[in-house]
Amino acid sequence: MKFAEKPTQSAEYLRQAIPLMVKYKIPPNPLNYALWYTYVSKRAPELNIQLEKALDTYGTCPTLICEQMFREHMIKDEINSADGFQTKVVGLVNELHNKAGIASQCASEFQEVLKHSLMELRNEKSKISKEKIIESLSANTNSISQSNLAFQAQISAAQAEIEQLKKELTSTSNDPRVDPATKLFNRQVFESEIEQLAQLPDETIASICIFELDNFQDFNENYGQKMGDKIILFIANLLNNQCKTPSMAIRYSGTRFAMILLGTDIIQATEIAESMRKKVESIRLRQKNANAINNTLTVSFGVCQKREEDTGDTLTARSLKALRRAKDSGQNRVVLG
Repeated sequence: MKFAEKPTQSAEYLRQAIPLMVKYKIPPNPLNYALWYTYVSKRAPELNIQLEKALDTYGTCPTLICEQMFREHMIKDEINSADGFQTKVVGLVNELHNKAGIASQCASEFQEVLKHSLMELRNEKSKISKEKIIESLSANTNSISQSNLAFQAQISAAQAEIEQLKKELTSTSNDPRVDPATKLFNRQVFESEIEQLAQLPDETIASICIFELDNFQDFNENYGQKMGDKIILFIANLLNNQCKTPSMAIRYSGTRFAMILLGTDIIQATEIAESMRKKVESIRLRQKNANAINNTLTVSFGVCQKREEDTGDTLTARSLKALRRAKDSGQNRVVLG
């Protein structure tokens, strides 16, 4: 996101943002300054909607939600540019290929000049003086030397740029709070957020949902591990699309996932779980080494709503207990806890 306000307008936005940050107990760091500066400027309406929803739910905006909003609304283009790293590297390779072609052409031409010059030097009847031949060889030698130096410089510059791209890509992909395979938040984040959720005012409305793929080991045997990996990513994408800020999508462990649904009561949470269950159930797959198309992929859900007396542990335990009942009573169903 680009900022192009005049200094007077920028100062006014900052004067509006700081009291709001103090009011809602927002930590005064650069990320939050940028977030609230954008909020008061009203340049990103969707950010304002999500931020206000978080304030209504929490009475503040928790750190992880601020970071989510920052990534989604402030540096979305920069994050998307990470997908362009590969394109940029390919561009560098193509450029080097072109330079190599030029260098190769220069070398080929020099070989012809060298061959012709040697022939003339050996030809006693040549009308070209030896001085002229040597002068031509010297000029062409200098030319190919310059071409090779330029090509070497191009390779060095490309190597340095590729190394920098690798460092940037590594720094954006090694967040210890994010599951590397699905790009969802991990269990560590879940436990931290649930603990914060339990400490919110009693009137806070929120639900959690923990769900698990049924008989996934059998599924891998029937369809192969590659298909299993694809299904995990499909579930992650489905979950990510369902959990818009300030709700959160989590990979709890292995084939178990979770949703923290802020501002969502048990009825709405059940509807969300049922919708996801039906989407997964509707998947049609072709069994490995067979022509038959079967429907064997299902998920079981445990859903519960935050209660006044809940701690983080009891909230999680109720959802896990409901999940176990869903698994034990036939799978492919939603059970409330």
